[in-house]
Amino acid sequence: MSIQKSYLYILITGSIIGFGASFLLMIDTLKLIKNPTAILPCNINPFVSCASVAGAWQSEIFGFPNPLLGIVFFSMLLVIGLMLYFRGKVGRLFWLLVNLGTLTAMSFVVWFFYQSVYNIGSLCIYCMVVWTVTWPIFLYTTIWNFKEEHFNVKHRVFNILNFVSRYHFQILIGWYLIIVFLILFHFRDFFFA
Repeated sequence: MSIQKSYLYILITGSIIGFGASFLLMIDTLKLIKNPTAILPCNINPFVSCASVAGAWQSEIFGFPNPLLGIVFFSMLLVIGLMLYFRGKVGRLFWLLVNLGTLTAMSFVVWFFYQSVYNIGSLCIYCMVVWTVTWPIFLYTTIWNFKEEHFNVKHRVFNILNFVSRYHFQILIGWYLIIVFLILFHFRDFFFA
């Protein structure tokens, strides 16, 4: 199946999973707001602890809990995926804005990954699910826009995007392997002690 055909399924599936994780994290965040000593089901051990992450300043960088951003972001992407499914048509500018939105989300995910691993020192299972679906949504949105010729790019950028579209699966797996390696390396005392 080509990327043009599979993109809408990636978008719909990823959005549903991301929305679910964001929603569950929001529920647990509200539990912590009501009772800071609440025991959350996502607190598995000191390494995987939603409460540790939700209690850090990084979990509210805009003055409200970050899961609200996920709920809004993934809801919008789900609507866009459904629009594609039902053959809705929009212009090039719309798709460039969708790509910019997914790039912004991916940038936020990379920043929050860094904060969780290197500054907070704990991982949130729901956050990891969001990270896992945001990367392919961004990657395949970019490839889809390239294939649909929404980008007006010069030769060098065209070659890069062509390479990315040709080796998308290897790039996707490579990204996941880098993230797993960084987590295992940073928390090596926990995993290998």
